[in-house]
Amino acid sequence: MKNQCVIAVSREFCSGGQDIAKKLAEELRIPYYDKEIITLAAKESGLSEKAIKESAKRHTGSLLYSLYSMSKDLPLTDQVYLVQSKIIRELAQKGPCVIVGRCADYVLRDMPNCLRVFIHAPLEERINLLRLYEVDERDEVLQNILAKEDKARASYCHCYTQNRWGAAKNYHISLDASMGEDVCVEILKQAVKGFEEKED
Repeated sequence: MKNQCVIAVSREFCSGGQDIAKKLAEELRIPYYDKEIITLAAKESGLSEKAIKESAKRHTGSLLYSLYSMSKDLPLTDQVYLVQSKIIRELAQKGPCVIVGRCADYVLRDMPNCLRVFIHAPLEERINLLRLYEVDERDEVLQNILAKEDKARASYCHCYTQNRWGAAKNYHISLDASMGEDVCVEILKQAVKGFEEKED
């Protein structure tokens, strides 16, 4: 019997990883979750979607410290992480799906049929993609935006997982998006097939 594969996708900012993940979900005809997790977390927690989005930018030093500290109330950022983690686990239990970001690769680390993916791209390609959304076209400015976003993601990952964001050993597969969206999707489809066919 085939295992049902859940794909957890982490990606550099403006790498094209989100588009790859979305296309993969479409071609596999399975649910895709990204910003939908924010909506679900808002319903679960009673917080606004805006508060949840903002919390990702203001995480605390360590979730473990917060959990073991004498304080009765966890910081908002830690509460949001725990709610989103609960939702990610629930979504993964429902069946095959693609989940983007929010440390899903770590949250689902004990799930044997979770394919953990990291998508990156050369700086020049990321600058070109970001240029589509930013008015200021100076490379230095765009490069600073990319660096800031990547630093925030790396810091968030380390805060809640103690892992180094983007480190190959934390993922089953790391893809350079410059190979092209279609190529990346095909590689991931083959990886999914391998996961689904492996024995328990």
